[in-house]
Amino acid sequence: FRLAHQFVVKEMTILFEGEEYQHFHFNCPTDLITTPRDWNTIRYMQKHNGLDLIDDSYLPYEVLNYILSRIGHLKIFTAGHHAAQFLSTHLPTSNIVDMCQAYNFKYPLKLEDSPCFIKHPSRYCTLSKAKTLRTALQIYFVND
Repeated sequence: FRLAHQFVVKEMTILFEGEEYQHFHFNCPTDLITTPRDWNTIRYMQKHNGLDLIDDSYLPYEVLNYILSRIGHLKIFTAGHHAAQFLSTHLPTSNIVDMCQAYNFKYPLKLEDSPCFIKHPSRYCTLSKAKTLRTALQIYFVND
C-alpha cells in the first residue's frame, strides 16, 4: 500500500516457470513514518484487506531487500505503476515489465480465491493477482 512517504509491502508473491511460487507476508517496516492523512489509508487497508500494523508474526520487513536481490537477474513481470516503480527503485538494473503499461492489462473484477493464510478478498491478495497475471502472460505470449 502507498503512504505519503513510502510504498509498504505487506504481501508478495513470486511465480516461477511452471507451477512453483513463493508467497511472503511481511511485518511493517520498523522505520514506518505516518502522517495524519496516512491513517485514512491505513484504516481503509485494515477494513478491506486484513492489514494489521502491529502483527509481528510475519517475516521482518528487512528481509525484503534480500528476497528481491535473489530475483534481480530474472525478467520480472508486474502489474501497476506503484509496484513497477517500487521494484525499479530496489532493482535498478533488472528487466521489469509493467503489464498494465506494456500490454494494457487490467485485472478482472473477480479473481480466483487462493489460500494465502490471510483473510481478505482475492482482489487484495498477491497470490490471486499473481495467478491471474500468469494466465494473462500465457495468453499474451501465445497471441504474440
